[in-house]
Amino acid sequence: MRWLAIANPAAGRRQDAHRLLKRMPHVDGQRPEVAFTDAPGHGTRLAREAGGFDGIIVIGGDGTIGEVLHGMDLDRQHLAVLPAGHGNCLARDLGVGHPQRALDSLNRNAYRPLDLMEADIGFADGRSERRLCASTLAVGYVADVVTLGRHKLPALGRAAYAAAAMLVVPESFGARLAGSVDAGRSRRYTGIVINNTAHLANFRGLPDASVHDGLLDIMEQGYGWPRQLMHNLAVLAGSRALGPLRLRQASDEHLALDQPCTLMADGELLPGVTRLRVTCRQGAVSCMVGPQ
Repeated sequence: MRWLAIANPAAGRRQDAHRLLKRMPHVDGQRPEVAFTDAPGHGTRLAREAGGFDGIIVIGGDGTIGEVLHGMDLDRQHLAVLPAGHGNCLARDLGVGHPQRALDSLNRNAYRPLDLMEADIGFADGRSERRLCASTLAVGYVADVVTLGRHKLPALGRAAYAAAAMLVVPESFGARLAGSVDAGRSRRYTGIVINNTAHLANFRGLPDASVHDGLLDIMEQGYGWPRQLMHNLAVLAGSRALGPLRLRQASDEHLALDQPCTLMADGELLPGVTRLRVTCRQGAVSCMVGPQ
């Protein structure tokens, strides 16, 4: 098999991607070829031009993975991940969250079908966009945490989002969720998360989620800062106590926002979003996994 490594040198802390590249072993008896991203969206273009390769190794964070997925031949090519981002949600769920485990996995030849989230996103200016996401779609609290961690605390590397989660004060907004107990009615939330992975950065915030079960995991948040902080600490301690407002599973979900909000889609921040329709695409791509 021929592998192409697509590396994002801007992901995570400075030089994280380069450090992984220096340690990357041969895969299937060959040294993978390497291409670097140099701007947002470049990962998609590189993946589209990689038709001669059997697999793509993403060296970056969840945002880089999302870009590559858009350009891959999902029916034919394999995916592998070396984590170099701030959150690395997908890598954690695949058992390759630690760099050495990820490097060791490249020669295990262990693959599993990976679910993806297909998102139809509507914006306040009338635009619409379709995306494939592997980890997280969120508005409200989680999007605000990513904004703070990305813009103000990047020097903390993998601890950036955990630190930001303790500092962000939740703010309420109005929204309608098709699958909620109040379906069709607007109610106030502080955050809505639609996830494929069990992890939200350092937090195993959706403990029943699996990237192989064909279901979305949906978290409805509605608490102020003290209660949200206690929930965060409980999750870090591995406890299910002090949980979110509601946690449930579905194969699809439709979200309508009363006012435009910023949507966090696998680490990328998209302002001015007014609606979101998400469907789980079960087993959409073959992905290399670590020991489970």
